[in-house]
Amino acid sequence: MGQAKRRKEAGDRVSHCRTCTYCCSLPQIEALAKPAYRPCIHIAGGGCSIHGRPERPAACSAYACAYLTARLVNAPERNRIPHPLDCGAYFHRDPVEKVIFVFVDPARPFLWKASPLLVDFMRLQLRAGFVLFVTDRGRQMIIRDVATFAEILARDFVALADREGRPLDVPSFRESGASPPA
Repeated sequence: MGQAKRRKEAGDRVSHCRTCTYCCSLPQIEALAKPAYRPCIHIAGGGCSIHGRPERPAACSAYACAYLTARLVNAPERNRIPHPLDCGAYFHRDPVEKVIFVFVDPARPFLWKASPLLVDFMRLQLRAGFVLFVTDRGRQMIIRDVATFAEILARDFVALADREGRPLDVPSFRESGASPPA
């Protein structure tokens, strides 16, 4: 029996998030005036201190990453989506459009590319007509097909854009003090 099942049987609250706070750190959250790449001021004790409270913004209440959503609804693909901490990225599907938003951990920017589970899942989504909108170290990429995805996996386009002196798509990346790995 796994640790989560033992804790649940003991009556403890079990969170699939573990200690992940990517959704509270990586994206911009306008309702909280939180820029991208800065931790939310409400992160406390490894999670959201206003979770379930009225002051939590609707944007946060309505959001759940694909990993969490798959587990909460017991989706058939739940075992095909890696935990964000295990793959260095989290993602969610747009509720209306066929778009998947991927946010890459700037401290471990290459881990998502090395995660067979995530890469296979993303390829399946592209083949199903989804578009990937990837935010990686202040750069944003739109990936519409498997061939372009293969190129992104093979090369570090963020480093290339930096070397060419192109401006960041998400300026708050540099303002946050996060620096790209060497």
